[in-house]
Amino acid sequence: MTSFFGQFNQVAAILLLSGLALTPATVLAADRFAVVSIANETNANMTISYRWGDGNWQTASLPRGNHHWFAYPYSRADEDRSPDFIASFDADSRSGIAYHEEKRLHGFRAPEENYDLGHKYAFRYNGPSRRYIELYDLNKQ
Repeated sequence: MTSFFGQFNQVAAILLLSGLALTPATVLAADRFAVVSIANETNANMTISYRWGDGNWQTASLPRGNHHWFAYPYSRADEDRSPDFIASFDADSRSGIAYHEEKRLHGFRAPEENYDLGHKYAFRYNGPSRRYIELYDLNKQ
């Protein structure tokens, strides 16, 4: 003979499972891009040269206090294969003096081209003199 609590637990379990069966499935958007997002947190207007993998070099301006995203389109949805994003920039904030650095960055999978969906990086000063600028990975902090 089953106790009242045993029957109650069986009924509760059946109701719970039937409720889960009626819950609509979560639909995830297909990822169509790799996205790199870069913010400029310095007082310098940054110009970067960039490319995806072995592609052609391009140039982008990133004024102080602004941010920008860069997207690599997959050849098919959810491909999850993209080349590295290579960024080259002048790391010396003094005018007339160039100290070029090149960084290899990685994008995040995203369903659309959007700054908030990208792997986030930021230009910040490196050291108290505020002379040098570094590109930091914000997802590692």
